Amino acid sequence: MALWGLVALLLAMPLASTHTQKVPPLPSIALESFPPDARASLEAALQRAKAQPSDPDASGGLGITLQAWEQWEAAHAAYLRAQALAPAGPDWWYLDGLVLQRLVRHGDAAEAFRRASQAAPDLLTARARLAEALFDAGRLAEAAAAYDALAKEPAAAPVAALGRGRLAARAGRHAAAVVEFEQAIALFPEFGAAYYGLAQSLRALDRRDEARAALEKHRAYGPRWPAIADPLSARVALVRDDPRGHLLRGLRQAELGDLKGAIEAHEAAIARNPSLAQAHVNLISLYGRTRQWAQAEAHYKAVVALGYNLDEAHYNYGVLLGLQQRIPEAEAAYRAAIGANPQHAMAHQNLGQILEADRKVPEALDEYRLASLANPQLRVARFNLGRMLLALRRNEEAAAEFARLQEPQDAESPRYLYAWAVATLHAGRREEGVTLARRARQLADQFGQKDLVAAIDRDLAKLQ
Repeated sequence: MALWGLVALLLAMPLASTHTQKVPPLPSIALESFPPDARASLEAALQRAKAQPSDPDASGGLGITLQAWEQWEAAHAAYLRAQALAPAGPDWWYLDGLVLQRLVRHGDAAEAFRRASQAAPDLLTARARLAEALFDAGRLAEAAAAYDALAKEPAAAPVAALGRGRLAARAGRHAAAVVEFEQAIALFPEFGAAYYGLAQSLRALDRRDEARAALEKHRAYGPRWPAIADPLSARVALVRDDPRGHLLRGLRQAELGDLKGAIEAHEAAIARNPSLAQAHVNLISLYGRTRQWAQAEAHYKAVVALGYNLDEAHYNYGVLLGLQQRIPEAEAAYRAAIGANPQHAMAHQNLGQILEADRKVPEALDEYRLASLANPQLRVARFNLGRMLLALRRNEEAAAEFARLQEPQDAESPRYLYAWAVATLHAGRREEGVTLARRARQLADQFGQKDLVAAIDRDLAKLQ
């Protein structure tokens, strides 16, 4: 090769020292300052990271362990190293975003989630967290676009509705915010954060009674959140072996429908802390769902002995007894739940069903009304209230209750609309009732509810 050709070739080659990204150092960790449970797992992760300095999984594994034990700054440093070693993967960007949120660095978290989303567009949790971080960073136009895109994904639709509600409330558009929060609740009826946002917007609209009811539901449901499959966060949850770590893992497994795994995690939590009342309460329901009656009852007795979380324990036990057709005992359990928490909407609802089956219509009506007051978004309670009013020939009141069930529109709407039509006809307003019935038929047809369409057709034929 000619000299000038060799020089040209050398000049065209990139200089490694110029373009190679500097890899950050591992974080400094004072192992002696940690409790024994944490120290063992941290020491093993640190030794692996030191022994394999060019392995991104080793550095990232250290970050996961630090994150599990809530060592946010050190976890962030470990993730920075893993990102430098493997910049194209989503894992370390996503997990670092979670850490940055805990450090209240929302702008940085948004960029981390954006990198994770770009690397794995199907990772819904990254997209949901990106929208949340953009909102918290005050980048509202970007957050709105992110939530609008997220709304097209069924698994993330409740979270998208919550985000759009918060955006509307931030802009002072509280009527629009109420619609979004109610949509979020319709999609996930135990959405504590949506109830809180709803309460704030209702208060801004001076709808005080409804705001108080929504706030009570927020208190009842607390942090319950619609589950989106999150395999990366699950890796963090697996690290800890303390009671709280097992409880959190059990809740995630239950949300994902893994009842066997959820039971095992809850039992592990109790094995380490027998006085963990919430784990006992959850196990009443989990064992009930798997028809393991004796185990469920044992955990119910454990909660009663502890004296904590009694309303949920009595309610879960009532459901358990109902599944076994032990109806008088279920009634007593629901009454005990209401005694512990008079605002327990589902206890009122289920007690109403027992009383209705026993043909105690006025008493059932009272329970359905109390359920509706405790949780105005519990549509089945309001529907049952309307039915009891109709049975007592209080037709105008029944029609008014059914009329309040028309939003949001979903697969239950045709049935609710037709109930409104029937109550209106019984109230003597024939033309209005027929119009409502035809609307109900059209809506039932849209949802493919052939049996309801046929029933409405038969009733309309009788009115000709």
